[in-house]
Formats: sequence, structure tokens, C-alpha cells
Amino acid sequence: MKTTRIALILLSIIIIFGCQTTTDSDFDEIEVDSETIETAETFTGESAYVAISDFSILASDDTLAFLSTEIPNDLAGGFAKGGLVKPVERQELEKVMDELKLSMSGLTDDDYALQAGKLLGAKYILSGSLSKIGEQIKISCRLIETETSQIVYTESSRGMYTDLFDVEDELKGKIESYFR
Repeated sequence: MKTTRIALILLSIIIIFGCQTTTDSDFDEIEVDSETIETAETFTGESAYVAISDFSILASDDTLAFLSTEIPNDLAGGFAKGGLVKPVERQELEKVMDELKLSMSGLTDDDYALQAGKLLGAKYILSGSLSKIGEQIKISCRLIETETSQIVYTESSRGMYTDLFDVEDELKGKIESYFR
């Protein structure tokens, strides 16, 4: 009964968003081909749909926990204004990930994000982390293609914690440059 309900919910989401999914629901491990990343040409095409997952916070300061969702929200807002990168609604991504976690076990958060991104029609998943040492921060991210599970782009920006918004804007610009 529970499995049927979850299946109906997922089917409804697929119909609502007009997405197509692959028939193979198993995930391969995410492979990083550094040569491909370094030599990859930038994206040239229409707007790219990107699902942005929560960022990991790699700092001992618990007061930074809110940034795990705040950074993705800020990036999504900036991307939406630019129009080149089309962010997938984060609340929908979280709903689908929660449903997948109920119905599947043994997957990592990245696996759930990739599957949810596929279900929502995203071509890419953007995931990342924030590191803080003293007053310096580094925001790193990786862009993962949902069809192949391969990392196609990595980037980071550094600065002072007091300049967090500038560091976010710099990272957003670097990511958008990949799609130009």
C-alpha cells in the first residue's frame, strides 16, 4: 500500500512537470574525469535547468548551519535574474528527495539529489560546500549531469566571511560563465 502511494506520488510529479526519466533507476558511482573537466568546452545552448541541493558546511561553528540552505537559495535567486541558468524550485526538489528517501534505502544524498533532479527535469545538479578557517571562507561547488552522473564542472570562490555575499556573487558569475 505504501509503495503504491509513493509510486503514485512520483508518477504525479512526473506528469505535472512533463519530465521523462530513464528506465534504469540504479546509479553508478559519480566519476570525476579531471581531464574532461579541465578541457571541457563551455555550454553553448539554451537555458540549462539546474537543481541546487543543500551545501555542506565544513566548519566547527554551529552558527553557520543556516548557510547550507541560504547559499543555494541566494544562488538560485541570482540565476533566476540572469535567465541563463534556470533553477529548479528548491521546495519541489526537497519534496521529491524526501519521497525517494522513504521508498529507497542505501543511497547517498547525492544519489537522491540526482534522481530527484531527473524526475524534475533538471539537466544538472549543483552541489557544494562552505569551508571556514578563521575569518576566511571558501565556497566550492560541482555541477553534475543528471543523465551520466558525471561531474562536468567544478569551481570555488574565496574571501572573508564579512564579504560572503561578494564571494557568492563571484561563484555565481563563474558558474554562469560555464553556460555562455
